[in-house]
Parts: sequence; C-alpha cells; structure tokens
Amino acid sequence: MTAQTSPQDAPRAVLHDIRYSRFAGKLRPRRSAVGSFVASGIRRPLGLRRSASAKIWPFLLLAAAYLPSLAVVAVPLLVPAVRVQPTDLIDYPQLLTTNSVVLLAFVATSIPSMLTRDRRDRVLSLYFATALSWVEYVVGVVLAAVALLAIIVLGPMLVLFVGSIATAEAPGTWFADNVGDLPRIVAAAALVVLFHTALALAIGSLTAKRVFAVGGYLAVVLVGPALTGVVAAVTGDDWPLSLDPSSGPIRLATTFIGGGLGDPGVLAWVVWAVVVLGGFGVLAGRYAKGGDA
Repeated sequence: MTAQTSPQDAPRAVLHDIRYSRFAGKLRPRRSAVGSFVASGIRRPLGLRRSASAKIWPFLLLAAAYLPSLAVVAVPLLVPAVRVQPTDLIDYPQLLTTNSVVLLAFVATSIPSMLTRDRRDRVLSLYFATALSWVEYVVGVVLAAVALLAIIVLGPMLVLFVGSIATAEAPGTWFADNVGDLPRIVAAAALVVLFHTALALAIGSLTAKRVFAVGGYLAVVLVGPALTGVVAAVTGDDWPLSLDPSSGPIRLATTFIGGGLGDPGVLAWVVWAVVVLGGFGVLAGRYAKGGDA
C-alpha cells in the first residue's frame, strides 16, 4: 500500500512572478490621460505616425489653406521694390472666405470620424472603465477638434499678421498700430471653429459608420446653401442667408475683422448659438450613458 502524505508533509505552493513585470514608474495624474488622448486625436487626422499615403490629403489641404497668406507675404519679402503690405493684397475677411472651401473639406474628412472609429470598435466601455470618464472623453475630443480647425482657420490669419510686421518699413510702429487686430482675429476664428466643431462632432456621435458621418455633415453644409439660396430668391430678401451653415459662421466672423460680407443680422447669431449649444448637448447626451450604443 502507498503511504499517504500528511498535510504537514505536503509541498507548499509557491507563486513565481515570471509572467508580469512590476510597474516601477511614477503614476501620472488623470489629466495626463486626457492630454495623451488629445494628442492622439490631433495626430491621427493629420496622418502623423502613419503611412505616407495617409498624410497626402490632410497636408494638401493645409498647403491650400496657407498658400494665400504665404504668397502675399512672400511678394514684398522676395521683391524689395514692391512697397505693398500683405493685408493690402488680401485682408482677413477675404482670407477667411477664400479658405472656407478648404475648411469644409478638412472638417468633412477629419472631424466626424474622430468619434465613429471608437463606436465601431466598441472600445468606449473600456475607456470609461479605466483611464477616462465620459466627460473627459468628450472634452478631449472637442479640444483635439478645436486644435485641428484652429490650424486651418486661425493659422493663416496669424501668418498674414506676422508677415505684415516683417514686411513693414517700421515693424515696431506697425505692430503698435495694429496689435488690436489680434483679439478680433482670435474671436473671428473661434466663431468659425466652434460652429463646425459642434456640428461635425454631433453628427459623428450619431453613427458608427464613417461614411454616414461624413455624408451627413456634407449634406448639411452643401444642401443648406442651396435651400437658403432658393428661399432668398423666392422672398427677395437676404435674411434666409443667415440660415446657411456654410457661409453663416464666416459672415459672423467677418464682422470682427472689418466686415466685407455685410451685416449678418441677429438671426445668424441665433443660428450659431443653437448649433453650437445644441451640438455639444447632443454630444454630451450620447456619451453620458457610458456605452458603445
């Protein structure tokens, strides 16, 4: 017969720490997770850290957005005989209007899809259970979208402003005389950026399909001008143009930096407020549930 081993003589179980390595680094605060999320949200639409083909479209749009301001700055810099200020060749309202098509193309192909990918891959529950709350997630996406659109909208106007200083006969005097334009430039850019951020993200939050999100945004900004144009032609008045989601924010923005497109009227401000507040409200409502639905 085989002798039975008493409990006292049985070998003791030993845990070997060979599969996982212990974390010996310093734990960072939650705001670092939000910062990393914002940084990744900016990099992906620009194609950074991705293949070369992913960079072609966004950088073509960036080049198109900056080309007008760089061109008018380069003329007096490269040809000293030309005594003309860049703002005399193209002013801020004209620059905003010129870049409006580039802005719509960039928003359509970049901003709505910032949300669809996470819904499609069903990772929201994982996000909200670990590093990010739904509020931090929404804030991170909004900050990333605002930063991206600021590159397109605010960046060219700042290039025009700085270039005007560099090409002035008395740069210090020109800056002192025109420094008051900076707050108006930032305010004008903020109007356009916040409008399209709220609109595009609200549409992107409603679907997990990128094609539907892009198509929905394009439908709003392309069909809208056609409808408002028809109504304006029928009524013989300009007030329907205030409802145009494509040119409306540009018309509002130009009121801060010299006009050029006429008075947009009170209705345009109402539409802007409804779209921005409503868009962010839809965004919050969709993610407050904390799931992938």
